[in-house]
Amino acid sequence: MKNNLIDNILLILLAFEYLLFGLWGLLDPIALSNIIGFTFNEITAFSEFRAQYTFFTALGVLSVLAIFRNELQIRTYFILALLNGSFVIGRTLGIFLDGMPDQTLWTIFVVDLAVFLLCSWRYRALKNA
Repeated sequence: MKNNLIDNILLILLAFEYLLFGLWGLLDPIALSNIIGFTFNEITAFSEFRAQYTFFTALGVLSVLAIFRNELQIRTYFILALLNGSFVIGRTLGIFLDGMPDQTLWTIFVVDLAVFLLCSWRYRALKNA
């Protein structure tokens, strides 16, 4: 029961994060891109941004479904750990190759790292249960 409560809380938070930012980036890419310092210089950039944020929206939907369907939880955690672990590696390389990030990027880095660690923990716990 305790693990179920932990998973429900975590999946609700993940659903909120991915649905909020996913839909925001999908529906209003300029507003979200202004916050993260991303500029669009051609139509392909809009398409790429919307494509990525559609994926984030799908992850939010998957997180919602995993709240109600326990068999989806391990897959959801795996996908989110893989995604955020990749982001952490890429951002770490960026620090070494591009220089120290600003406060916004540090915040994004910390969130990515936290989501990676939490999802990895829950994935391992559910896999070993």
